Amino acid sequence: MTEPRDLPDDVEASGKTSLFTNETVPDKILNHHELQAGTWGLLTVEAGTVSFFLQGDDAPLAVISPERPFVILPEEVHYVRLSEDAKFFVTFYKRAKS
Repeated sequence: MTEPRDLPDDVEASGKTSLFTNETVPDKILNHHELQAGTWGLLTVEAGTVSFFLQGDDAPLAVISPERPFVILPEEVHYVRLSEDAKFFVTFYKRAKS
């Protein structure tokens, strides 16, 4: 697994996806996509595992389990693969407005 990633100290939650499973995950998430500039994602797994891949890589950068959420960086082109029993959601974070 990759080194742990942390959210910047000056971000606040700005939204959250639904809880996704293999039956409900949008195709967009299973294909290459990215977060907008200035938006981080915290991928939280409630059951099973989610494998996180960077564009062009055949091996996952991380396999995320319920024990530790994973930070997705802004503009990082990626896709995910789910275990059969996976349940996960993503919370989005943006810098706090001053």
